Amino acid sequence: MLTGQKRFIVGGTAADFFLVYARTNLEAPPHKGITCFIVDRSPGVTSEYLYGLMGCRGGGTARLVFEDVEVPVENVLGGIDRGAEVFQTMMIPERLGTAAMTIGAARPALEVATDYTAKRKAFGQPIAAFQGVSFQIAEAAMLLDASRALVYATAVAVDRREDPARVRRMISETKKFVTESCQQVAHHSMQVMGGIGYTNVFPVERIHRDLRLASIWTGTNEVMAAIVAHEWYREAKAARLARRTRDPEPDAAQADAVGEKVYE
Repeated sequence: MLTGQKRFIVGGTAADFFLVYARTNLEAPPHKGITCFIVDRSPGVTSEYLYGLMGCRGGGTARLVFEDVEVPVENVLGGIDRGAEVFQTMMIPERLGTAAMTIGAARPALEVATDYTAKRKAFGQPIAAFQGVSFQIAEAAMLLDASRALVYATAVAVDRREDPARVRRMISETKKFVTESCQQVAHHSMQVMGGIGYTNVFPVERIHRDLRLASIWTGTNEVMAAIVAHEWYREAKAARLARRTRDPEPDAAQADAVGEKVYE
């Protein structure tokens, strides 16, 4: 029997199946006492609340309630108490996919802003001629290109089945960097368009609202930063102990001033 509830489920109002993580062993550590289930929309599964969202309004985001829901054993995914392994696997397409699709959502904002600023005139010339405008377009283009490169590099690491800890770091930093960069792209696009960009005459305002979700869902960007920091420190320590990296500390002119290197 499955009993409990979860808020902010995209597709919660209409989905026929749900991937549900639930505690199945209260004696084990949290990450070893979770099981993943495939749950049908069956008796006991209800959508209790539909959220009014700032953007991405077509997803039917709801609060789901499970009350004594019978789940057959064949609907267990990955094995009893092994849900954490399923979760780590699922976070690869969820977080990397979020980063990739955010690029696709942000590019139209830049395209609209580019076309608008090339046509809109002030003081007898297109406003794209003013550096206050063109520099923001340039930064937006740069951020999109950097985002694409990072997504591609991370996707290659996943495809090559590189060290799971390194892949976890790369996915987390990609999700954080790309979603925040794309939000900045939307910001620049609206800013150079002025007041008309804030209206629904152009799609930029909607893109701005929709993109805001990207840095929140599938793990907030603060969680991504925590993962990146944890894995980076561990990765750097392992590389140092294995002498896989060169020690740059002696490069300083006064590197031998050991009395100045106080750590406590």
